[in-house]
Amino acid sequence: MENIIKIQSEQGFSETWRPASETPTQTLLDFVIPGNTGTYDLSKCHINLNMEPIIPVAARNASEPTRTALYGSAFYNNVIVGFQNVSGDIKYVSDAASMVRNADMFSANRGMVESIRRVDTLRQFLWNIENDKAEQLDGVQNVGTHFGRRGPNNGTSSSVQIIGGNSSVAGVQDESMAASTLSTDLRINLSDLFGVGSALWNSDVYGDTRIHLEVDMSRLIVETLGGAENTTIFDAAGQNVEYGTMRPFTVVEGTGQLADNETLGRGGAPFITQIIYDDYQLQMPFYVGQAIFVTYTHGATTVTDQAAIISGIEYNIGTNSAAQPNGSGQVRIYTSEILYTNTTGGPENVTAISIKAMTPIAAEVQLRSNRAEIVLSNLPSVEGPSEIDYRTYSTEETQGSAGLLTLNKQIFCEPNAQNLLIAHCNTGETAPDRSWSSYRMSIDNLDVSGNRDIAYGKPLHRDRMTRTFNNRGQNISNFSLNAVRVGAEQTGGGAVRPNQVPLYPIAETLPLTQAQKIVNLKLNSAAAIQDVIFYKELVKTI
Repeated sequence: MENIIKIQSEQGFSETWRPASETPTQTLLDFVIPGNTGTYDLSKCHINLNMEPIIPVAARNASEPTRTALYGSAFYNNVIVGFQNVSGDIKYVSDAASMVRNADMFSANRGMVESIRRVDTLRQFLWNIENDKAEQLDGVQNVGTHFGRRGPNNGTSSSVQIIGGNSSVAGVQDESMAASTLSTDLRINLSDLFGVGSALWNSDVYGDTRIHLEVDMSRLIVETLGGAENTTIFDAAGQNVEYGTMRPFTVVEGTGQLADNETLGRGGAPFITQIIYDDYQLQMPFYVGQAIFVTYTHGATTVTDQAAIISGIEYNIGTNSAAQPNGSGQVRIYTSEILYTNTTGGPENVTAISIKAMTPIAAEVQLRSNRAEIVLSNLPSVEGPSEIDYRTYSTEETQGSAGLLTLNKQIFCEPNAQNLLIAHCNTGETAPDRSWSSYRMSIDNLDVSGNRDIAYGKPLHRDRMTRTFNNRGQNISNFSLNAVRVGAEQTGGGAVRPNQVPLYPIAETLPLTQAQKIVNLKLNSAAAIQDVIFYKELVKTI
């Protein structure tokens, strides 16, 4: 049986900032795994950074209605996203370890275990190769979201506890059931940081073990999902209807006109979705407690973007009953606000009804870090080994000369270096996504590819990568050489796939030698060479 132990970081890790205009100051984390406390399964140990987006008063949409004490404030569909460039306009789905700039691990009894620089780029390099597309899109530990089954502008946030329906079997809405905000644990697995992160760690042998991380919290932003439901098509090949389109109140439509003294969106005149849903809780982008804008026309008057809050969602009564077959599979949406009451003295047509999510003021949205803790898996009945073989990295960085399209670089690799990973990044950025066209490499003056250029994406390039990962004892799970981009739809064919961004990794094997190895790299590119990072993979024993 294992014991789960949680230890807070030695530094305070509570801070609130506006990602649009402020830089967080909390960047260092220190944890100590206590010595002489038995064996820890590091493969099950991880660090949690508890985060949540905050919508202060200044960030709330000026049109947001005032809610009752029962509800508090309205909810916006926000999500924490990591980005990989200084301007913040390129965002990839990645793991939380990609936020770690540098990582150290030190044993009181054995000294320095690992010290790895530029973990952020290394993780983006490896994560996109080690995880297939299913894991990249659906993994629960990922940072960022993507356009999924609901198409663009209808992503799901892990920071909001969605309430997709609050109606009883009698058709009565329970207005105490509404969405709530959630804090999110960004999970950094020790196995994603350190070579010993998959080992059984005997604290009786290694003593107190300090883990020190530098994290780049400035790479996190808050994005608002939704706001385009009135223009985004559901099921283009089938129903071909916008998510926000509601059924009109007319005799022809079958819903009937809005009766005299009846209020739109309340009582007997809720909004009814034009879309017929098979699984509305998966496919419908609206939820109880959400702030929305409603547009409609009554008589000859058009009302645009009238603010409201969803107070009820009903799927089971009426709209799906045998008595109303025309409504089967459709959803009723109720609002807590009085939008329009028919006072014409008779029934009235209400047409061109559409709903879209209200969005906050992006520049004022805040992000808050609540705490950082390490979660340890202690095995009281297991005696761990006194010696561990593992791999780690030494790092070397260089920059190309301004405007030059070729980089010639010589580096020295340690005798125990068995692989070499190379990332090409835009200046000051972390993703290995700056293009190159071909490269050549020699080790101790011996060309690795028989005096041939290794062109990007060609069979020889893929063969060199396969050799390297086989030498690491790994299979390549994703050979697309692409990252998943946040904020782009999964459409397009041929060479154009908006949510797929090319990555440009280089991976080569190295022989284990008695002395250090001299590696020469010639890197060619159609654009100027910028930041080049060399990760020399070392085999060690502690």
